[in-house]
Amino acid sequence: MKRRLAILLSTCMLLMVPVSAFAQEAEPYATRGEVVDYLLGAADDYNPGVKKEDILKGDAKGNLNLDQSVSRIEALIMLSRAFSNLPAPQGNDLRVGNTTAAFTDVPKWAQNDIAKLASAGILSGYPDGRLGVSDRVTKEQLRILANRIFALNGTNPRDDYYEFINKKWLNASKIPAGEMGNGVFNELMTTNEEKVKGIIDELVKQQNAAGTKDQKIADFYKSALDMKSRNQEGIKPIAPYLAALDKATTIKELFEANNEINKATEMGPLMSFAVMADAKNSSVNALYFSGLGMGLDKNSYVSGDEKTKKVYIDYLTKLLVLSGEKEQSAKTQAEAVFAFEKDLAAAAMDIQDQGNVNKFYNPYTKEKFLALFKTVDMAQMMKDLQMDQADKIIVTDVGLANKSAEVLTEANLSTLKSYAKSMFLMKTGGMLSDDFIQASNQFSADLYGVVGEKTNEQIAVSTTKAMMSDYLGQEFVKRYFTKEAKQDVEKMVGQFIATYEKRIQTLDWMSETTKTKAIQKLKKMTVKIGYPDQWSNALDPVSIKTADNGGSLFSNTVAITKAYSTMMKASLGKAVDKSAWIMAVYDVNAYYNPMNNEIVFPAGILQAPFYDIKAKPEANLGAIGMVIAHEISHAFDNLGAAYDENGNAVNWWTEEDYKKFQAKCEEVIKFYDHIEVVPGAYNNGQLTVSENIADIGGMATSLQVTSQLTNPDYKAYFEGYATIWRSTMTKEIAAYLTTIDTHSANKVRVNRTISNFEEFYKTYGVTAKDAQYVAPEDRVSIW
Repeated sequence: MKRRLAILLSTCMLLMVPVSAFAQEAEPYATRGEVVDYLLGAADDYNPGVKKEDILKGDAKGNLNLDQSVSRIEALIMLSRAFSNLPAPQGNDLRVGNTTAAFTDVPKWAQNDIAKLASAGILSGYPDGRLGVSDRVTKEQLRILANRIFALNGTNPRDDYYEFINKKWLNASKIPAGEMGNGVFNELMTTNEEKVKGIIDELVKQQNAAGTKDQKIADFYKSALDMKSRNQEGIKPIAPYLAALDKATTIKELFEANNEINKATEMGPLMSFAVMADAKNSSVNALYFSGLGMGLDKNSYVSGDEKTKKVYIDYLTKLLVLSGEKEQSAKTQAEAVFAFEKDLAAAAMDIQDQGNVNKFYNPYTKEKFLALFKTVDMAQMMKDLQMDQADKIIVTDVGLANKSAEVLTEANLSTLKSYAKSMFLMKTGGMLSDDFIQASNQFSADLYGVVGEKTNEQIAVSTTKAMMSDYLGQEFVKRYFTKEAKQDVEKMVGQFIATYEKRIQTLDWMSETTKTKAIQKLKKMTVKIGYPDQWSNALDPVSIKTADNGGSLFSNTVAITKAYSTMMKASLGKAVDKSAWIMAVYDVNAYYNPMNNEIVFPAGILQAPFYDIKAKPEANLGAIGMVIAHEISHAFDNLGAAYDENGNAVNWWTEEDYKKFQAKCEEVIKFYDHIEVVPGAYNNGQLTVSENIADIGGMATSLQVTSQLTNPDYKAYFEGYATIWRSTMTKEIAAYLTTIDTHSANKVRVNRTISNFEEFYKTYGVTAKDAQYVAPEDRVSIW
């Protein structure tokens, strides 16, 4: 769930290279006896009646050597015997498993067993092709392999609940052409998109009066779908801007060209500002600055991943060639841009710090801010952007800002020009000809493993949804979201807030002083359900034209972008519009905004299977109920807890209570850390801590509400929860997300979160021998 305003979000691409499950060896190593004992307990639900002698045969003389450390090849043979019948991978398992693995060091006597495990997709070797047969094995490495088998079977809720509930769907799962993944969110987004398409189709067919909402929606869609005109235009819509950047012979001229691009399009490639609530005084809008942007996320540069580097350079090369550069010159420029952005990335803050107000809130006086930039006239840029009235600039990333100022030198002019052109091409390419779309598709295929392409019609609908959301949203809620549903969800939210208050009151680690402040924040929380009370009128003065009337997708997008930018600039220094939404009403998502102390649930997510007014109450509580309580919990996660009831970053904690809270956050970090997502990629507890806190708090609260029902059906609750997180994606994407997504992988969100709650253990009879089991003293809880 989205839980904060987008202060500095990076667009990103990374490919993780799968490594062996044995790659991170650590003492102690397992003995033969420990391996066989573990496998006997692990395999009994899958291979009934399996005995020790079935798994461990001993040497030629029959000696078992139980105290001897076990080699990899021995452990794998024992694993193969314990799980004698493995299903063939299908769907998601086939997608993320390494079913084509082949190893150079497997002895002949072991080849059949190793081939069986390899074809099941559960083995990965070293980059040089070895399995590492003589290396020793830890218990943790053995558990990882067993967990892969539990997932492959998907038949036991006590070993892998996520797979147990979703196995049928996962086995049959497919990823639509041109998509990175699929799941409940994707399916519902597709359903909503079909509804939006139906609205658009009706408008396109009818006669619409000029200047009306209907005319603007219909004609914008036509301009997006008109590939013939877009292909005829080619690079022409942006050619003058690229030429202006090319002509610059000094840094001063380059920034003058950038400022002119900003005036004309609001898409200048150098530097960026934003206007949003002042985190320390959230009733007033302030000016924020980030620095030079990057085409990839930080980790993509600093990780040293050569494939990512090559794919990105190839993509930039194609864009520059499409802009008119010669192939060799384009490649040289692309390589320089990558190196330039890598230097920026090294100075930028880590992803998990971007939402931390203590790190992103760095207010500079205008004098101090302007003094950063020795070689460019930042005062003129702010004036050209109509933002010069600000007397304070909040720098969200000091390291990136300082590095940005440092690299703006005449010596870097050539690279800066290539960088500016590349950034501008990435911003605008999707509005131009089919060549740019194909370049983007190839980039996604090479880096993300995306197969196939979306149709022009699908892309046009998505583009119209994104750019005309204020208009389309009004029609969407008229047709697909009832007042009864809105009232029902509002009632549900009220119940959750009341329950949350009771939970705070009974906390044994928090003082009464801090409890009073927490409850005050909870009671003042704003709740937005379905759609805004007042729709934005930003698009009312905008003129939208088809190609026949002299318009284009590019010109229409520029007109809309400028309209929103004008509104944003006009709000600088003014009161924050607390009624505004930062999400379209048909989005399948929800968010907590700490600077408004508000939770927002668009109509798009308030549909089955998240919410069904006809569904069993427990199923709704496990799905939308969990989502609601999750968003409430964001007010009290490690990031949201820094804001008071008015949305100001003010410390409302006693010193002792905050230390206890930080200690509990550390427990959450450890609890969710280093859990395998796909072979070789692991969940990052530090990166995902805020979302994990919200998941734990959300489940605790929604379970408490469920417990108040007569004879509550906890199976329906847990099934509802596990169902909404079913998903499939390419293994490249799954691995990549572990490095940039502040949410844990969906499977981790399910299995790890439910293992904290006694209701799960009682419902499914989970005991210490089961993989889902966590000892009571090791379970985590905050709220």
